[in-house]
Amino acid sequence: MTLLPSLLASIGSVSLPLAEIGPFGLGPFLIPLAGMAFGLVCIIFGSIEKMQKRRLRHELMRVALEKGQPLPPELLEESPAKRGRDDRRGGLIALAVGAALYLFLGALVPEHGVKWVALIPGFIGVALLLNWALERRAPNGQNTP
Repeated sequence: MTLLPSLLASIGSVSLPLAEIGPFGLGPFLIPLAGMAFGLVCIIFGSIEKMQKRRLRHELMRVALEKGQPLPPELLEESPAKRGRDDRRGGLIALAVGAALYLFLGALVPEHGVKWVALIPGFIGVALLLNWALERRAPNGQNTP
């Protein structure tokens, strides 16, 4: 039984490999910075893809007009027809995330009030559902499907 304390004493202090990178100690900031860089890269690639699609569509329209072909109406639309905004779906997802976060944080740290952080996505879900319910009403007071 005395083997474990003597082993721990011989190890001494253990440091994490990325805890102190360089003279400035940037180790703790690497993961948040990497996450922000990843988000920025995703936004940049999404914008580049959208520009490429727009450029190809304009090139196709130019070639069709040069050859005297009629342009289909789908090609003239700036963006494809999207499904209407559905606050009901987003609200239900936010409520589910809030409930799961409440249960997870309550089980993880039961003695602290950390689980109340789950109210944030929960209230966002309630607001989205309320917005969906209010937008369903037509101006004349009749409900729309």
